Amino acid sequence: RDDAEANIEFVGFLNFKNVLKAETRQVLKELDDGNIRSIMVTGDNVLTGINIAQECNLIPAGRRVLLGSAISLGGEIIWIDSATDEVVKTPTLDMFHNSAAPVSLAMTGETWSKLLETSPGYAIQLSKHILVYGRCTPNDKVSVVSTFVKESNITLMCGDGGNDCGALKTAHVGIALSRAEASVVSPFTS
Repeated sequence: RDDAEANIEFVGFLNFKNVLKAETRQVLKELDDGNIRSIMVTGDNVLTGINIAQECNLIPAGRRVLLGSAISLGGEIIWIDSATDEVVKTPTLDMFHNSAAPVSLAMTGETWSKLLETSPGYAIQLSKHILVYGRCTPNDKVSVVSTFVKESNITLMCGDGGNDCGALKTAHVGIALSRAEASVVSPFTS
């Protein structure tokens, strides 16, 4: 690596940005109006997911978001306020009944897996309030979808890559989002 990085000159950063489609907010509103719950399960950084979810109103404006961001050395999930980065107490189910201070949750794939392993009942209860699962591996995506399926929720998964194949297959309905005729995910959709 030292040889490969020797005598190189930094010339700048290249920044890629995907923008929301114009109809995204309206489609999510129509789903919500039809009593269809939408969540985001992404391989992207969880903070990126939260930002996009706020931009498209998946997370309502002004809503506080608590993020299960890491696992402590003692094996406990570390929760932070996503807006301030301050460590907060572990969410309680009572906090979701306080309409004066609405809260939503986000988790990384790693923290979701840990929670499901150590406290499956609590994980199921919290899953009703988690709107963003970020930095998810393909197995994490399957875990999230299969949890909803096991809880008798009819699930639809949209995916755009090979890392979504397992979750697409696990869901009741899998939709591959690809412009290519021979998408890598097409064999795994319903």
